[in-house]
Amino acid sequence: MRMIKAALACALLLALVVTPALAEQPTARASGVQAVHTWPRSGAPIIDKLDKNERVYLDECTRKARWCHVIQLDGGPSGWVLGSYLIGSAAKNAVTPFEFSFDPLDPLDLFK
Repeated sequence: MRMIKAALACALLLALVVTPALAEQPTARASGVQAVHTWPRSGAPIIDKLDKNERVYLDECTRKARWCHVIQLDGGPSGWVLGSYLIGSAAKNAVTPFEFSFDPLDPLDLFK
């Protein structure tokens, strides 16, 4: 009986730990049918297409969210999609590298 209680307690603890991690995964949706590329460039091979309004997880985006690496919720291949065709600016901001609008070591541009 103790083993069953311990197993149930472990399962509950695991569910509490894993659930927030899944809920925090940034999601976006496609604004139309979009090509999924192997690399973040237009000339890269197309490995799949996203349907209109298809929801995806965002793994990372390039500078200024030009390209975003998506993980398909339906199990399709992950790849790169143009960020401008993804709806979900909060998700894109969460996975886009921060970029200063000025040089933090020279905020007044004295050394240019």
